Parts: sequence; structure tokens; C-alpha cells
Amino acid sequence: MAVTIYGEHYTVEALITNPGAVTNLVIHAAATKPVVLVRAKIRPAQAGLVTDAGCVCRIIRKTAAGTYTSIAASGFFNHDGGADATFTAGHTASAEGTDGDFISEPWNSRQGMDWFPTPEEYIVIPAGTANGVALKSNVAPPAGIYAFTMTAAELG
Repeated sequence: MAVTIYGEHYTVEALITNPGAVTNLVIHAAATKPVVLVRAKIRPAQAGLVTDAGCVCRIIRKTAAGTYTSIAASGFFNHDGGADATFTAGHTASAEGTDGDFISEPWNSRQGMDWFPTPEEYIVIPAGTANGVALKSNVAPPAGIYAFTMTAAELG
């Protein structure tokens, strides 16, 4: 059974140099609008990485907001051409907030990761500013520049 998500679609990306074993990219729902995560990616963002290593990323629910470097909604890629998103996003946590359930996804420092779920696997983030979803490294990936990306639909 196919599921269609009706809402505004946005892609949020952060280029991070030498990401640590922290929340690398996060989105938090707005107070009154749920968000649906429909894709997550990690890609090398430089010409070549010296180290080829296996990594593990958690796609993790956040149940309390942490402290992150903010990404302005005006910087999200708006797929529908409408208004800016009302959800918030950030990268490189300095304070983690509270982690909840997670899915572990393996990836390779030279190949990256592409979590492209079936509609039945989409992750719904309920409305409420404490509720979020994040890409969090279990251990720090090898030194380099990586693009962390999430595509989400904001409902309502």
C-alpha cells in the first residue's frame, strides 16, 4: 500500500568538518505541526577522504531539545516553493537533549549512507518543540567534511 504525505517538503543540510560522536543534524517539530522524515543521507563532501572506515549512524528520536548550531528556515531547500518551514533545525550538538528510540544504519566514510525508507517506514515527529529526529554518530567518523541531509514533510 502506498502512502502519500500531503504537506510542504523541505531538505535540510549541514556541511560538517570532522563530525563528532554527537547529534550531527536534527529537526524539531513546531508547536502545532507534525513533521514526517522521508529521507536521510550522509555523503563525503570533499574531493577525497584518506581513511576508508565503517561507521554507524543512529536515526534517533529526540524527546527534549538540546543545544545546536541553528540552521535558518530560509536556508532549507523548499521543494514546493511555498512558505518557510515552521519546524527548526540545527547541527553539531553542544548539549544533547534527550534521546529516545533509534534505528542504527551502517555507512562507509567514502560511500556515505542513504536511508530511503518505504512509506510504511517514514518517521512521524509529533507536534511539539521538544519532539525531533536526528542523525547521531555512534563514534566520530574519520576526519573529513561530510554533508548531513534530511528531507521532511511538514503537515498542517
